[in-house]
Amino acid sequence: MPRLLLAIMIAGFTGTLLEVFLHTTGLTATFPDVAFSGTIMAMLQPGAIYLYTKSVMYRDFKPKARHLLHLLPLLAASLVFLVGYYSLPTETQARMLSDSHYPGVMNSIAVALALHGIMLGYLGATLRMISRFGLELRNIFSDLGNKELSWLRILLLAYTAAWSLSLVYCVLAHVMRVTGSHEGLTIATTVVSILVLLPMSVLAFRQPEAFSGIPSPALSEVKPVSLETDGPPVEELAARIEQLMEQQRPYLHSNLTVSRLAHQAELTPRDLSRFLNQKMGMNFYEFVNGYRIEHARVRLANPSDNASITDILYESGFNSKSVFNTLFRKTTGKTPSEYRRLNPNRSSAFDGKSERSDS
Repeated sequence: MPRLLLAIMIAGFTGTLLEVFLHTTGLTATFPDVAFSGTIMAMLQPGAIYLYTKSVMYRDFKPKARHLLHLLPLLAASLVFLVGYYSLPTETQARMLSDSHYPGVMNSIAVALALHGIMLGYLGATLRMISRFGLELRNIFSDLGNKELSWLRILLLAYTAAWSLSLVYCVLAHVMRVTGSHEGLTIATTVVSILVLLPMSVLAFRQPEAFSGIPSPALSEVKPVSLETDGPPVEELAARIEQLMEQQRPYLHSNLTVSRLAHQAELTPRDLSRFLNQKMGMNFYEFVNGYRIEHARVRLANPSDNASITDILYESGFNSKSVFNTLFRKTTGKTPSEYRRLNPNRSSAFDGKSERSDS
């Protein structure tokens, strides 16, 4: 399903490039009936981008009847151009094309803004969905890896910039009637779009190997409920989880998930998430990585521990140097190398708990 949606998205993008090509080469003047066909095709993009993103988020995503609503931009654009252009005499079509300073849109600022608004609105909704998804992942995984779809967020931000450039072009053409910078804006928008779609295509077709999404039920299992609902008392949860983390140190396993930790603590994932979110004020990702950073900090402060920083970060449960460095600096105010260099003799920093956690 992700690849099919990607193919539809690329078809829509091809329509955008086709419209620019037809307009800039003058083919629309020779063959008026082909004008705006690329613009109509381009309206496949908004819904395809949104649904493609959902398909790479959730492993069990399947299209449903309600998803056909995302075809409305395509149908609306088809109707507008049918009534406002294709049904008109050839002479009128030619006059409209000669008056147009913007490829792919009739000489109407309302239509131009509507088309851009639909595309930018969908891109904004998709980016918000990715952000919410990243927050949800932090309640499930202790190592996010590429699960946050950061690569897709960056590409969509770039594509948003391209459509924003196009909107500037639209305003210049239809409102201010500026003509000198249109070619440059067209080239800039096209180049940015190509630079977005090419890597997106490569990464997306490799996506099943890189990240196959998560099961949708995994999210519902960890949505915390109120502390007043049935379940173990908060004090019992705190004692049970603290004992588990100190004695068994499950945080040293990089693939630790909320379900695995809950199983070891003889809790449900919902109860564990309830405790972390509402009592501790943090998500699962923050909770586990806090223990990992403390474990690494203790080792770095130990003058008798000669392991490399790289070895320490992996043995502390991290899979990424960049994530480790970022969290370590956020927690201690220093980089790992600075912390080790500035604290060579802090043997007094070890209390009984720290000694046990590093034994």
